[in-house]
Amino acid sequence: MVIQVIVSTYEGQKITVDLCQDEKQLQLTTVLQLKQKIALKLPGKRMTADMKLIFADKRLDSDNKLLCEFGIVHKSLIQMVMSLDGGRGA
Repeated sequence: MVIQVIVSTYEGQKITVDLCQDEKQLQLTTVLQLKQKIALKLPGKRMTADMKLIFADKRLDSDNKLLCEFGIVHKSLIQMVMSLDGGRGA
């Protein structure tokens, strides 16, 4: 069985990403590998370093962390969000 996640993009589209072939491989899949697979599905050249991902209110901000550390399983929904500069007073 192919392990998949659903990614909600910046534009609100939902795309399905094939992560790996089984649960054992999922235990070894990193955030960076997920970002690379997402980038292949998106139009244009998206840099993985610019991608901000959230799952269950947790930022997936450490590229070398394993997806299983965040509790990601088959058919999990992951949100892509934009990081905006700001915070300065006028």
